[in-house]
Amino acid sequence: MGDVIECFNISDKGYSLSNVIFIRIEPSDLKVTINDIISSLNNLSWIETFDEEYVKNSFKIRANATAEHLSSQLKHFQQDKVTTEIGETVVSELSRLAIVNELDYLDIPLAELFKQKLSGNHGFDFFSETLSQFIVFGEAKYVSKSNGYGRALEQIERFIMEERDTSDLNDIDKFVSKISLNNHTQNDKAFACAFSATSIATETLIKHILKNENFNKIKHHKEIILIAVNV
Repeated sequence: MGDVIECFNISDKGYSLSNVIFIRIEPSDLKVTINDIISSLNNLSWIETFDEEYVKNSFKIRANATAEHLSSQLKHFQQDKVTTEIGETVVSELSRLAIVNELDYLDIPLAELFKQKLSGNHGFDFFSETLSQFIVFGEAKYVSKSNGYGRALEQIERFIMEERDTSDLNDIDKFVSKISLNNHTQNDKAFACAFSATSIATETLIKHILKNENFNKIKHHKEIILIAVNV
């Protein structure tokens, strides 16, 4: 689906922040990537992990409708490039999987599959839980031929101010641990900033991000994960 070509704590590169992880993803052949994402979206086996039938039935209704909607969008994309309409789905899913596979964080399906709104939800795009049991709130932005970190960081900061992370707890409380939920009440949480990236050098990209006003407003949280997707 996509190769993780870099994954490191930026403190290993001489930066003073020890709570910031940087990941860079190089998607494989775009056509293959899109088909893999469609398969991932339509794999609803996670629903069977819940014991209560009413929970399973509720998630099935939401997930089936959204998977069908997103798959239809992805199948009709312009095959020589990622378009704005599907860009954020691609960035979200590749970033979500990178966190799960590279960091061994909790595998929670893409938010649109279980949130009430069919698509274009009004909260964070994806979620996970760290090994230290802090909830990860992920936001993805795709900007054509540009580095989208500015928009993603701006959205994260705005969502924090609007307490969207807290309002999203009603959607994710069945996926995460009680410890992580209790940690959240103590304002102990993590954020993932996923964004489209150009061919800019990683060192230059990190330097730009560290100067970003919104990054500096959120950098005090338990963990910040920066995920650059080369699309």
